[in-house]
Amino acid sequence: METTVKLHLRRQICTFALGFSFAVSVTSPGEADTLTQLPGQNLAQQKMAISITNFCTPLNNLNAMIVHSGGTPPPGQVDLANICTALVNNAATVNDPPPTFGLATRAEVNAALQQLNGGAELLVPTSQASVLQTTQTSRQTGVVEARLSRQREGTVLASGEFPPTGQLAALSPLEPGGQILLAQNQAPDFAYAVGPLGVFATGLGQFGSRNLTTSENGYSFNNAGFVVGADYRFDRQLVAGAAFGYTQSNTSFDTSRLSASGQFIHDNLLEGNLYATYSFTDALYMNAIAFVGGGSNNSQRHVVIPSNDPVANQQAPVDQIATGSFGSQVQGVSVSGGYALPFGPLVVTPIVRVLYQHTGVDGFSENAFSVNLRYGSSRVNTVLSSLGGDAQYTMSTRLGLLYPMARFHWAHQYSPGNTTVSPTFVNDATQLSTLILPGTPTSANYFDLGVGLGLQLSPRSSAFISYDSILGISHTTYNSFTAGVRFTF
Repeated sequence: METTVKLHLRRQICTFALGFSFAVSVTSPGEADTLTQLPGQNLAQQKMAISITNFCTPLNNLNAMIVHSGGTPPPGQVDLANICTALVNNAATVNDPPPTFGLATRAEVNAALQQLNGGAELLVPTSQASVLQTTQTSRQTGVVEARLSRQREGTVLASGEFPPTGQLAALSPLEPGGQILLAQNQAPDFAYAVGPLGVFATGLGQFGSRNLTTSENGYSFNNAGFVVGADYRFDRQLVAGAAFGYTQSNTSFDTSRLSASGQFIHDNLLEGNLYATYSFTDALYMNAIAFVGGGSNNSQRHVVIPSNDPVANQQAPVDQIATGSFGSQVQGVSVSGGYALPFGPLVVTPIVRVLYQHTGVDGFSENAFSVNLRYGSSRVNTVLSSLGGDAQYTMSTRLGLLYPMARFHWAHQYSPGNTTVSPTFVNDATQLSTLILPGTPTSANYFDLGVGLGLQLSPRSSAFISYDSILGISHTTYNSFTAGVRFTF
């Protein structure tokens, strides 16, 4: 009996009348424990080792029962059982070559565990209440916020009154030649010609990276898109409009030495925005933005586990591509308020903002031969507050009015810990392979620093460009660019 128990590397080859041959692996519970006890495992590898310990023996027993009853186990199910048994055997014989896969060290066995864990190898960012989940939405709402800022200035100028906030009041009253350019507290003539209808178009892009952690693979990302919109000034206090935005995101997981190449998530987001700004006074205002959107997402995971001698070890190397496709939805609202404080041509505006976002991600199953995973759907609510200020300086140049801008905002996230991923193997008929992998909690507090430049091109058109960097997110770098044009009719 003792000899039988220790035959963890041998296989019973069962041949069926249909002419197919399947390898049914046999693993004892005691042997499976050796995988969880292997030193040097990070959290992701440990979770996968526990998962394999849970389902490997029952899945092997199920395949044996199907064979014993004259049936044929699904090939993918048999292959998954063989892979899990081979990893258990590797852990048991890691210091006694030849190992099953040709994984001669503990690090190689642990790296194989990491690749099998899709929650760590190809984390689904849109299923997490993280900063990265909200950046595409927050950048689109940020574009609308910038638009409303310019429209509030236009509201004051179009009213026919002098702007008491001083954006234009402190401009030099003399041209270089000595002639009068502006009387004190008098706006330029074109300011009164601004019509009630405005349109704008803005392009935006983001890029950054996240470092490898004990539970997540590292990755780099870049997003690009645009926002277009139109609004109407109903009176000197109220401006309202609508905007449509599209962003496309590419996340590459080829940044870790533990990972095979060719792993990514490509996703897109279509979003509609309804917005309004109301000026209680020439200095005090409130903005409101409601948004709803959705998108499609495509993922690819690459699992590579070598074998130095598949004939002798009876285990072929693993090289499988697992692809997935899933949808996502987003709804939310952003409310902000500010008060403009003039200091000559410089205007400083303290701002407070609250964002609520509900994100839903559909469940999906990957396509692969045996290592494909099934992910459940998720619903996450995110609440984000922001406190800070914007500063704008008005300059008269030969090109037109020039507006250097700067901003600093402290953001606080009230649900940074909802980052759990729970995949299970599609080919595990026992459903015992489900693992709960807690991702790295997102930083509750971070900072958004930005600079920009606006230029009044003509009485009815202007352009701008800006750059933002988010600081203080653990393990993450994040940068954003926006540029656009605005027209008034």
